[in-house]
Amino acid sequence: MKIFENNSGVEFTGWAGDNPFFLAINVGGQSLIVDLDEPGWMWEREGLMRETGEWVLVAKNDANAALGTMVLSIRVLDGEQPYYTKRHFGSLLAEGEIVVYGIGKKRLDGHVDRMWILPNGVICAGDDVDIIAPNILRGASSS
Repeated sequence: MKIFENNSGVEFTGWAGDNPFFLAINVGGQSLIVDLDEPGWMWEREGLMRETGEWVLVAKNDANAALGTMVLSIRVLDGEQPYYTKRHFGSLLAEGEIVVYGIGKKRLDGHVDRMWILPNGVICAGDDVDIIAPNILRGASSS
């Protein structure tokens, strides 16, 4: 696993919430750290939403530092639309809930690429999360 280190030149002052991940957006040779719990982070960085570069979802190694292990990465080409998302699986009637985190992009031809990381470290692509996450919640293996 590759370790991400904060080399942005911006002093780290702490995380806004308890999301176990942060986003590193690498554009034009610079790496911007995005606290995914920061309100309005997407609107404040609106200009980066279609920039050519790389989006990396990074698992926080330390709650007090912008260090982490890179878990998902996508290359964003000119005009593509990258995104971050998280989904909750479970219900009020069922016991338990799990949260999955993902990044993806919409290509120029309309195709959508998605990658997810589940709480147990399993990585899956596309809509497979709709089957795998509920199976994990039920304690079953995916088939």
